[in-house]
Parts: sequence; structure tokens; C-alpha cells
Amino acid sequence: MSKLQIQYSKELAEELGKIGVYLPGEQVNVGDIITFPNGKSFLGKSRPVGTFKKVTSLKNLNVKYTEPSFSKKPDTYQFSSKNAVSFNFNIDSNVDLGSEKLPSGNVKIKINFTSEGAIYFLAVDCDKKELDDLSALENEINAKGKKMLWKDTFLVTSVTVAKKAFIAQSRSKTSELFINGNIQGIQSGTVKIGAKTNLGINKQQGDIFIKDWSNDVTVFMDLIRFEKEVFSENYRGNKTTSTKEVEESRILFKPVLIEDLLTD
Repeated sequence: MSKLQIQYSKELAEELGKIGVYLPGEQVNVGDIITFPNGKSFLGKSRPVGTFKKVTSLKNLNVKYTEPSFSKKPDTYQFSSKNAVSFNFNIDSNVDLGSEKLPSGNVKIKINFTSEGAIYFLAVDCDKKELDDLSALENEINAKGKKMLWKDTFLVTSVTVAKKAFIAQSRSKTSELFINGNIQGIQSGTVKIGAKTNLGINKQQGDIFIKDWSNDVTVFMDLIRFEKEVFSENYRGNKTTSTKEVEESRILFKPVLIEDLLTD
């Protein structure tokens, strides 16, 4: 299933400009140090795609930093794979669509997937918390003897948590989801899904990964990569005729860019 994991990560990067947490809702926190077992590129460079594995954290390493708070500026994200996902809505005939206030009512939603790996992604009221003053944190890590460097590891500098989320990815060439919902905000031919919406899967056909309509789902993260800068300097001993070269090093923070996920 690593191919579908990588496809999920790349589609979120391309469509939303985000580094996706896979599996959605998997526990990950600011300050965690993680690796991506399926993230090797064609040239052998580690990329943050697919599932991740926690190695340790800044707290476990006694590195001091200020625990961040959520921004209180929520956003909603929604997308579906192009030309591979379609929807049908069946709105309760008793709903009065002519009233000035958008009414609530029962809705049946059918989602059709026509390609293996096709995604439907809905994350409502997403809020973000992130580390600040990364330069001070970089200095703190170097002051502690540079013991925090592991090959192909990443530091989680932010997490984004959705108040509610529903995410599905087809694992077969064709599949269908049948969903029942009680929705506030019905308009003619459309529905508006918010955090107060009630959704439930009625039936599914085909093989589908589903993160059912859930509370507090971690959906995105930001990362930095640890890199080691090595340099040398001449050291003069007690004898003026004796010199030797001493190797020094420093850990550098390299922010992970969206382009890093899209490069094979």
C-alpha cells in the first residue's frame, strides 16, 4: 500500500500546498522527531511522504522550547481527485428551500471513485500551532553537543488539527460510498457541511480507506530536516612545529518545501 500512501501525500501537496499526516488523525506533536520509512526518492533522499515513525522528541532530549498555542484562526479545506470522484445528492423532499434562513434536513450523499488511489478530503475548522524562533532552537540543539542528529530525520515544527474531518481514498479501481447526513445549510442542489453536521456511512462498495467523520483529526504538519555542516580548522599544539586539522560540525535546519514532496 506504500504506492497509495505516496499518492495521498503528493496530492495533498499539489492541491492544498500542505504536508499531509498519514494516516490522517495519527498522533503527532510539535517537537516530535520522525522518519518516513517509505519516503526514499529515486536518488535515495528521504522525503516526508506516506506513513511516519516517531524516533524521539525534543522533550525527551531535554531541549528547551516554548510550547505553542493554537492560532484561533480556523480554515476549512476540501478537495477531491480530478476526474476521479463524483457526487450525487438526494435531499429530503420535505425541506423548505424557499425560506430565507438556510434550512436543515436529511441528505443522502453518494460518492463515486473511478480510479485506484482517488481521494475525497474534507477537514473543517482546521487550527494550527507552530514553534516560533527556530534560530534560537537551532542554537539550543548545537549547544547540547549536537547529539540530536540522525540520518533522514525530521523535526515537526507545526501541526494542524481539524475540528471535524472526513477523508476517504479508494484502494480499488472503482468504489462507492453511501452517506447519510443531517445538514444545516441546504441550498437548491447543494449542501454545506460544517462542524455541526451529522454524517454517517450507510454502505460502501469496493475497497476504501476511510477516516470516518471524526473530532480533532490531525491533518497537516510542517517539518524541518536536520543537516550536518562539517568544516575543519588548523590546530597548533604545544610544539610550534606540530599542527593538526580538527574537524568541527554544526547542525543546520532546512525547511521542507512542498516541491520536496513532488520530486521523484
